[in-house]
Amino acid sequence: MRARFTGKPDPAVLNDLGVWFADQKNYACSAQAFATSLQLDPQQKDMPHIAFMFGAGLYLSGDTSDAIAALREAEKFGFRDIKLHLLLAEALDSTHAAADAEAEWRAALEIDPEYSDALDRLSNDLAAQSDWKGVIDQLDKPRLEPQRTVVQCRNLGQAFAQEGKLDDSIRVLRDCLNTYPDSLPVAGQLSDVLTRTGKKAEAEVVRQVVQARRSSASSGPR
Repeated sequence: MRARFTGKPDPAVLNDLGVWFADQKNYACSAQAFATSLQLDPQQKDMPHIAFMFGAGLYLSGDTSDAIAALREAEKFGFRDIKLHLLLAEALDSTHAAADAEAEWRAALEIDPEYSDALDRLSNDLAAQSDWKGVIDQLDKPRLEPQRTVVQCRNLGQAFAQEGKLDDSIRVLRDCLNTYPDSLPVAGQLSDVLTRTGKKAEAEVVRQVVQARRSSASSGPR
């Protein structure tokens, strides 16, 4: 690598250096290498990809504000990759720009409609905005049902409950508890909804299961 740095600076060499630093998890130096490359040749052939890697380096080194700007540039100039949308959405969420983050999670899901992390994070953003209809529209789909995560189940169960569709909430939470029987939050949420529908005996059974699991967890191996 040192030998390639003799003579006039070369953007291609700087890009290779940026990748090397990223592989070493030295993201600040990686971002600096990509920045220098872009300054030397802003019209280089792979500029949108280099801009993405520059933005990724900035974000991973803790410079969120500049990272968002760089990732926006990569998006503007045509870089198309799910990793761009995921990283940009995460960065936007960290700055509490929920509406902008939501758009990026949706863009990621256009590429991979069943990407679990994007579904988790989008449904979290929608729930935080009390957009219960949005949560239901996003998660209440037959193709997603067999692979819903705990986060998705809880958000969908809450959305149905908030919309007054308590039977649907119970259905979702029961199915989730069958899939994730050790999830205490799901069991507690199900118990609460059952109580609201007057099914107090069933709610008490679920509550006892929760308490038994908690006791087992607290008295388990240390």
